[in-house]
Amino acid sequence: MTFSGKSPTTPGMADRRGNLWILGCSVVATIIIWELIARWFLPAPLPWRYPQLRYRPDPILIFSLRPDQEAYTADKAAKINSRGLRGELIPYERTSQRLRLLFLGDSIAFGYGVDNDQGAVERVVALLREAGLAAEAINSSVPSYNTAQEIAYLEHEGIRYRPDWVILTTCWNDVNEKSTVRVSPEGWLVSAGNREPGIMARVSESPTSYAIHNFMKRSRLLYGAFQAIQTMRGETEDNARLRTDVLEGRESPQVVHGWSEVAMGVRRLHQLSQVEGFRALIVAFPLPLMLDRPYHNSSYPERLRRIVAEEGVPFLDLGPVFGSAYRGHESLFIPYDGDHPNAHGHDLAAREIVRSIQAARAQEIGSP
Repeated sequence: MTFSGKSPTTPGMADRRGNLWILGCSVVATIIIWELIARWFLPAPLPWRYPQLRYRPDPILIFSLRPDQEAYTADKAAKINSRGLRGELIPYERTSQRLRLLFLGDSIAFGYGVDNDQGAVERVVALLREAGLAAEAINSSVPSYNTAQEIAYLEHEGIRYRPDWVILTTCWNDVNEKSTVRVSPEGWLVSAGNREPGIMARVSESPTSYAIHNFMKRSRLLYGAFQAIQTMRGETEDNARLRTDVLEGRESPQVVHGWSEVAMGVRRLHQLSQVEGFRALIVAFPLPLMLDRPYHNSSYPERLRRIVAEEGVPFLDLGPVFGSAYRGHESLFIPYDGDHPNAHGHDLAAREIVRSIQAARAQEIGSP
């Protein structure tokens, strides 16, 4: 009798192996099918490149962008000049007859997620030049700023540029309180009540971690599920609660205080325009959720509209023109993002701003 050294394969074992093989193939095929379905319905997420923007503490503005940095907003390069602003360095002194515009705002006017020449600020300059009007713009917008910080910048730094126009861009989250935000040693913004970034946070901000996250984003199914979980968990976060309060018109203490700060900022803008001799324009960017369905009780932009009317400052609500062009979120906004316009949205905003400037200039020329 001879022995081969191999365990005999019984019919039952072969059946089990075959069933496992069929099960494995079925699972893989199901995942592939769902991935293809996800790719049909879900847009590709933007990769995040390393490093993202870094900040520094500021005694007046609470925080500002670190000067002389080359970083990214999502996957788009953003070069920050020696004064901590995006774009070319423009001298304080007026050396030409160009129309000088100063933009105040947060990450929207900054141009988060779009190239420098695609942002509303640069598009306004390009459109004015196409119309035969020499112009230049200072983009003093800083991601995460609120109205109070933007007006503080205008008071202490912006007026040094002696602008002809100061364009204050707004969004629903301008009512957010920023006085308790601090900057970590690594240059990240830390919200009130949060601890300093630990070792895991530092690891997540490494080039390797960014590469891993970008690799995972290649799966629409995985990323879509992750976003859904984040959305469900995010409803308990302060920012989500504040947004809901604004959309539902709730007079929470934070909303009441925020609108009071906005009102003081608009009043100060009006006062400075009279003293310094520039023209002011307030531009309200729409919230994508409000384009999907109406929020009849929302305090934004209606509360802002009333504040601006009381001060007599020109007001441009971009909601109607965005609503007319809206064909789903990705038609005007960055994928998987609650606030930031894409290149088309920025161009739409720029054209409306240019129309407002041209109308005001035509009125000046036509007035006796």
